[in-house]
Amino acid sequence: MSLAGIVVVLVVAGLGLAVAPIFRHMGFPPAVSTVLVGIAVGGMLPQHLDVALTPGILGVFLPALIFESAWDIDVSVIRRVALTVFVLAVVGTLLTAAIIGAAAYVAGIGLAAAFVLGAILSATDPVAVLALFRNLHLPDELLAIVEGESIANDGVAVLLVQTVMPFAVLGVLPSLAPATLQAVGNSLGALAIGLAFALVISMPLRAKLPVAVHAALTVVAAYGSYALAVQLGCSGIFASAAAGVALPAFALRRNDAEQIERFWDGVALVANVLVFALVGLSLQFEGVLHEPRLIVATCAGVVVSRALLAYVVAPLRGVTSESTWRNTIALAGLRGGLPIALVLGLPRAFPHRPELIGAGCAVVFLTLVVQGWLIGPLARRLDFGTARPSGA
Repeated sequence: MSLAGIVVVLVVAGLGLAVAPIFRHMGFPPAVSTVLVGIAVGGMLPQHLDVALTPGILGVFLPALIFESAWDIDVSVIRRVALTVFVLAVVGTLLTAAIIGAAAYVAGIGLAAAFVLGAILSATDPVAVLALFRNLHLPDELLAIVEGESIANDGVAVLLVQTVMPFAVLGVLPSLAPATLQAVGNSLGALAIGLAFALVISMPLRAKLPVAVHAALTVVAAYGSYALAVQLGCSGIFASAAAGVALPAFALRRNDAEQIERFWDGVALVANVLVFALVGLSLQFEGVLHEPRLIVATCAGVVVSRALLAYVVAPLRGVTSESTWRNTIALAGLRGGLPIALVLGLPRAFPHRPELIGAGCAVVFLTLVVQGWLIGPLARRLDFGTARPSGA
């Protein structure tokens, strides 16, 4: 990105924060207001100034956002909801990809492009989910389900895109068994890398060093695990998340952990604002009007698949009997930075690339802006905050 592009992103981020109080009176959360400002500014930019959220740029922010959210996860809570998170993140991602891909194929694009679109849009976005759901005062187990799914299924979606891409580009149908083994191996490798970084970094964290040094070491853990995992062909998201969950459990004293948490809260706040500004600037609506059938089919696939996951697939028996939990899971199907980066990162010669970009932008706008605008009023109407685990 050019220096002018960086200035535009910073200006949009600043404007988003400045107008957030005005948008809040209209019911828009700060994250959504930043996206809307980005859309408005992006429409006025000259054509030679290309500001887009590419996979490389997203990789600058993802380790910090994933690590910070993982740092806050209580291991004992995540154990209680591990099955639900696993089903939503793995089975749910694959099922969502299949439904969206089938809908896109029926709408008229090629099978290969439909597969890729389904994979790109299969995962919820941790940045959007964390930004919009943390202030709803959800029960710990419910928040762990929503956060855990949004972190884990991003890694699953990236692996899925990497698996189906050779089929889309070369026309070579991936063999199911080797692809599955490779995905499992990549996931386990990423988790091992994250745990290894946490173990090594935990040793100097036991020493009585200045808090700034401790914070810098956690930055090494977040970005080092992510970079090494990506370099080895594993999931950087899984690696950074594993480091974030394991590190505070390994060595940190409570006071140190709280100070480092405040540091990461500040980092995540800045990263969140910048990512949402980039999402708004990256949204392209030229193809939306030209491909209404594909847009409607894709958005319908997203809505249907999310409802199916929330009300049929998600195993909540033994966790809760509250129907509001399923309503929350249904509303947590937000898309944001990752699908935008993936769809804009498709090769220029990729089949149906303009149509896929239009569909991706439409889904992000529907789930992040429209649904994000409705989450607050629906939360109050459905009274999420009173939902408690069964037996609590």
